[in-house]
Amino acid sequence: MLYPLDSRFLDAEDGTPFERCMVCDKSVITSGEDYFIERIFRRLPENEGATEALFEYAMCARCADDLRKKLSEASKVSIEQLFTDRLNSKQMLGIEESTKYCLLTGKPIDQALEFSYHAHCNRDRLIHSFFPYAISDDGMDEIGALLSDETLGFLDDFKGRHFSGPPELADFLKPKRLIPL
Repeated sequence: MLYPLDSRFLDAEDGTPFERCMVCDKSVITSGEDYFIERIFRRLPENEGATEALFEYAMCARCADDLRKKLSEASKVSIEQLFTDRLNSKQMLGIEESTKYCLLTGKPIDQALEFSYHAHCNRDRLIHSFFPYAISDDGMDEIGALLSDETLGFLDDFKGRHFSGPPELADFLKPKRLIPL
């Protein structure tokens, strides 16, 4: 089923849908092809309850597939096994509930210091499958522990090529926080 995109999956800068793939610059809205959104946030300790987007992007399905192919085989197998083990015991949640808890750990997202949202989209619509989902800081740490040095190097290079935010935020986004879709 397709649903309208809500604020969890809109560009923090202007509150509109992401328009372009961050890798190939293709329009994800007009192409009619599926794409993915990842948004990584941190909580602001000085402003209780407020969050700040550290990194966010849309990536077309073709570029996401190319990205996955560049991960080391060991990292891919470990991540797939983690998701398989955790998803076998989960039921598909409704659109609203799907990002309230970490998909991997069950930790409430409102208790996570850092977290990410993930969506599978087509044009300006959200595709409901096991997407959308959220990953807490603890879940990111679990995934990060599974990544090989080769994959961490690749993700660090990816971050360097595609992160266009303020330099002071670049240090907050560790390669282990980028979750391969």
